[in-house]
Amino acid sequence: MAIWIWITIIAAISQSFRTAQQKNLKNRLGDFGASFVRFSYAIPFAWSWLLFYCFVTNSSLPPLNYEFGFWVTSAGVLQIIFTVLLIKLFSHRSFAAGTAFSKTEVIQVAIFEAVIIGYVVSFQVGVAIILGFIAIVLLSVVKGQVSLSNLINSLSTRQAALGVTSGAFLALCSVCFRAATDSLNGDDLIVKAGCTLGISLIIQTTLMGFWMKKNAERELNLTLREWRGSSIVGFFGALTSFCWFYAFSANAVAPVRAIGQIELVLALLISMFFFREKPSWKEVAAIFLLLISIILVLLD
Repeated sequence: MAIWIWITIIAAISQSFRTAQQKNLKNRLGDFGASFVRFSYAIPFAWSWLLFYCFVTNSSLPPLNYEFGFWVTSAGVLQIIFTVLLIKLFSHRSFAAGTAFSKTEVIQVAIFEAVIIGYVVSFQVGVAIILGFIAIVLLSVVKGQVSLSNLINSLSTRQAALGVTSGAFLALCSVCFRAATDSLNGDDLIVKAGCTLGISLIIQTTLMGFWMKKNAERELNLTLREWRGSSIVGFFGALTSFCWFYAFSANAVAPVRAIGQIELVLALLISMFFFREKPSWKEVAAIFLLLISIILVLLD
C-alpha cells in the first residue's frame, strides 16, 4: 500500500485516542477548555518535531506567502468551530455515535473539494460515499425504527444538527488545510505539513485564547491546572494533525478522509470498553457499512 494510506491509518488511530481523552476532560474543563487544549498543548510537540527533522535532514522552512496565510487562517478558524461542536455533541450521544455523526464530513468534503479545488471522485469512491450516507441514516434513527417519518424527525434533532454541522466545518477545514500546504514551495511533504501544522496551532491558540480570556476565563485557567491530561491531548493532537496534513499533500482529501473512517471502529471499541457505553445494533451496522466504504476506496 502507498505510504499515505499508512499515514492516514496512524492519523485515525491517534485521533481516536485524542478525542477519547478530550471527552474524558470535558467534565473538568468544559466544552471550550477541552477544545482549547487540543491546540495549545500541541504547539511544543509540533514545533520540536519539525525543528528536529529540519536539523537532522539539513532542511529549511519554506517561505510564507499571502495565499498560505489566507488558507491556514481560514482552516484554523473552521477547525476551532468543528472541535467545539464535536465536544458539545458528546453531551447528546455516545462517544462512538458522536464520532460517527462528525464523519458526515466525508460526504461533504467530496463536494467542497470539487468546488474549491476541482477534484472529482471516481465512481467507486462515489459509491463508498453513498454507503457512508446510509450509515449516517442508521445513526440518525438509532432510537426508533428505520422509516421515513423517523428519519425526518431524527434529522431535525439537535444531535443531528450538531453532527452534520460539525462535519461540514471539518470538511471545509480539511480542504483549506490541503490548499495551505499546497501553497508552500518545496518538495518535502514532511516540512510542508509540519510548517502548516505549527503555524495553524499558533493562530488557533492565539484566537481561542483571547476569546476565552473574555468569555470563558474559568475554563482557560482550568486548562493550566489539568496539564497532565491536557498534554496527552496535545501530543496526540499534534501527531494526528501532522499525519492528516501529510496525507492531504500526498493525495486528494476525499479518499484520505474515507479511509480515515477506520477511526469509527476504534471509537466503537473505546465506547464499549473505556466509557462502558453499550452501542445499539444500528450503530454497529452503521460502522460496518462505513468499513465497507473504506474497502471500496482502498480498491479504487
